[in-house]
Amino acid sequence: MAWRHGFGTGTGGWTSERTWDQRFAEGGLTPHPYRLEVRGRPRSLSWPDVCANCGGPARERLRQRKAYYYRGPRRPVWDFPGYRVVAADVPYCASCADRHRQTLPHVSFLRRYGMFLFNPAHIATIGFAVLLGIVGPSLAVAALSSFDRVAWAFLGVPIFGIVWTIGITWWMTRPNRFEPRTEITQACDISPDVGLFYEQRRHIYAFRNQAFAQAFERANQARVWTAGDQVRMQKTWAVVAALVLVGLVAGRALLWYSTGR
Repeated sequence: MAWRHGFGTGTGGWTSERTWDQRFAEGGLTPHPYRLEVRGRPRSLSWPDVCANCGGPARERLRQRKAYYYRGPRRPVWDFPGYRVVAADVPYCASCADRHRQTLPHVSFLRRYGMFLFNPAHIATIGFAVLLGIVGPSLAVAALSSFDRVAWAFLGVPIFGIVWTIGITWWMTRPNRFEPRTEITQACDISPDVGLFYEQRRHIYAFRNQAFAQAFERANQARVWTAGDQVRMQKTWAVVAALVLVGLVAGRALLWYSTGR
């Protein structure tokens, strides 16, 4: 990935060769002048003891979290919430950290938890609670007196339903409870994962401060994504796509040979 101001080992003139995911991710980042693409999860990288905002010596780290929602086929079947959180502990000096806390906007209780409390999913929560109130006492007596497994099973259904709907609603509305970003914490922005489905996770970073950007690049030099990596990725993707196509054709031919259709 290229630094816009000329330093760094990066893409230079290969912007046109970027994938759609890479271009989409870059367009959604804060428009800072220094950008770098790096392999690995953000929290697994080496973050230098340099303030991300002013470039001075860092004294503390601020947790930054950002939720990215999946688009169409990019959503893995195992990620049922439909989003992935990108988080990192970004270093800041004491002065910038204090200014962040001073300028942090106040978020009311209703705004932070309203999406959870008034979520339509709680219609199911109320329904399970009503069902538990109607059949719960008699099922509990039967289950405790005779240890009837059927009674225990029927009693467990509304209880599980209440716990499940509350839990899934809490998790689905989690991004609404993230701390708002300020001018200070916007000094470092992180894109969603831009790696292909068979690759290691990869993110694009946008930095406001040049000193921090250079220190971050030096600390993670072995993981920096370069123009050569981009070319190799494109060649590998062509091979993978060809293999998938061959597999589909072979599968269709086998079906025709076996069934005649």
